[in-house]
Amino acid sequence: MDTVSLYLFLPFLLLLLMNASVAIALGLSSAIFLLFSGTRLPPLLIVSEMYDSVAKFALLALPMFVLTGELLNRFELTGRLIAMARIIVGWMRGGLAHVNVTASMLFAGISGSIFGDLASVGSIMIPSMIRERYPPGFAAAITAASALIGAIIPPSTVMIIIGAHLGISIGGLFAAGIVPGLLIGAALMAVAYVASLRHGYGEIYHPSGAGEIGKALLSALPVLSIPVFLICGIVMGAFTPTEAGAAVAVYAMLLGLVYRKLTIRVLGAALAETVRISASALFIVATAFIFSRILTFQRVPQELLSFLLTISENPVILILIMTALLLLVGAFMDALANMIILGPLLMPVMVDGLGMHPFQFGIWLMIGLLLGLLTPPLGLCLFMVAPIANTRLMTVARAVVPFLAAEIVVLLCIAYVPALTLFLPRLTGLIQ
Repeated sequence: MDTVSLYLFLPFLLLLLMNASVAIALGLSSAIFLLFSGTRLPPLLIVSEMYDSVAKFALLALPMFVLTGELLNRFELTGRLIAMARIIVGWMRGGLAHVNVTASMLFAGISGSIFGDLASVGSIMIPSMIRERYPPGFAAAITAASALIGAIIPPSTVMIIIGAHLGISIGGLFAAGIVPGLLIGAALMAVAYVASLRHGYGEIYHPSGAGEIGKALLSALPVLSIPVFLICGIVMGAFTPTEAGAAVAVYAMLLGLVYRKLTIRVLGAALAETVRISASALFIVATAFIFSRILTFQRVPQELLSFLLTISENPVILILIMTALLLLVGAFMDALANMIILGPLLMPVMVDGLGMHPFQFGIWLMIGLLLGLLTPPLGLCLFMVAPIANTRLMTVARAVVPFLAAEIVVLLCIAYVPALTLFLPRLTGLIQ
């Protein structure tokens, strides 16, 4: 551990303090360790491991789902989901807050991207909420908190990366994420309802009639059919998650043709953004994978388990400690890099040591680290929504606290109640 601390952790922290990107810091600190620590691992391992980490068939689904989200956003079909959400839940106290959360849940089923959700839903919902006299900080906070659902309800680009690198079925993770995603949405709506009732936020609308609901549902049906088609196809064995990604990307293009939105310029812009997002994510994956392999080779997981057992042998307390660790680490470093590094590190502890199912572990790990997007100093979601709401970052950070607390409660429920993540995989035969 002394060698790892001196030649791996210390260079990594120094590079971060020098404002190096996370991917560069991970790669250079790994190179320093291999060159100067006297380890038996050859320096050429960097090249081979970086290539092997991204040369996985399952990861081909990543750009496919990113492209699908980019196309649907550029085809302006997101507005149909928001219109349907407004009709379904907009009549409740705090109506637009509920519309915001519901729209994020619907959008999650077609893109799998947190920042895609923020860009599409946030740019529409935050100004709309402010016009109805919701405080700007509140409007921005609920948008940021609900955007996390984009990575939880399938399809999810984050689940693809976790499944590929931890050897967990991606289809199983997709099924395991549905109930937690819905629970987080319900928890956020409950917080928004109490806050709106207490402070009188928002206007009150009359419930829509059956005809209006049917019209909105019919309008959004072409987009809503994507997650149904995706999950049913994977569960029934019609295609793999990678093939499903290609299928929904083609389907998105067909929708663009039907609605006369697909042009060479739009397609080119969507492809360019897909390349940028995918390359950025895969670069982090490649460098984080080397970092993770070094930790595994140095038997850090075993050392961590031994250390935890000196604190307590009670699984309830150990899970609580590990959950706190995820929240702490997630606040200071990129969530995706954390998943690649901590996944192999914690999986033996949580699965072999504490008896978590791999599906349960994958969802717990993902949500725990994604919550760091809502906490300073990193808090990328907060940085994105504050300018849209034209308010200060700390105003949004204070307003997000109740929503963050609700999501932490759901995270603990996932850790302690396996049925929340395993019910649907068992129902669909993904767990025997």
